[in-house]
Amino acid sequence: MSKVGVGLLLTAALVLTPLCAAHADLKVGIVDSMDIISKSAAGKSVQESIKRKSEELGRPFAQKQKDLAKEVEEFQKQASVMKEDAKKRKAEELEKKMQDYQKQGAAAEKQLQQFQEQQLAPLFQKLEGAVKAVAQQEKLDMVLDKRNGGLLYMDPKLDITDKVRSKFGG
Repeated sequence: MSKVGVGLLLTAALVLTPLCAAHADLKVGIVDSMDIISKSAAGKSVQESIKRKSEELGRPFAQKQKDLAKEVEEFQKQASVMKEDAKKRKAEELEKKMQDYQKQGAAAEKQLQQFQEQQLAPLFQKLEGAVKAVAQQEKLDMVLDKRNGGLLYMDPKLDITDKVRSKFGG
């Protein structure tokens, strides 16, 4: 190993040792929040509700898609014998119908997403309360989510926002 490599290694060890010692008593818990929610009775009920809403919103689109595909197929068959004006008008008409179909689909997708967020919000609030209770009971300093690495709970004493704000000048 080169002298530079050994020097960097020694520097890293000297800097990190006090940091690790200062946080040696830091207790962290890990939670799989999606597993908890999806396997709970309330979670299963919400999943079923979202599935029903998705089917309800999707039903009209399945028929519209079939009708539109049929119109396009008929147009393609007749296009060779149609006059240029009629062909252009029909093509524009079909294009407009496709755009309308896509807009309605996007609106339905947005509506489903809002419904899903509305249905899941109470479950996430309940989960947050359960995580906080267990974290305090187990004397954990923070709890991380296993799936997305997000912070689910943190002991307020670890929050240095106000100190950083004062140094930042805000």
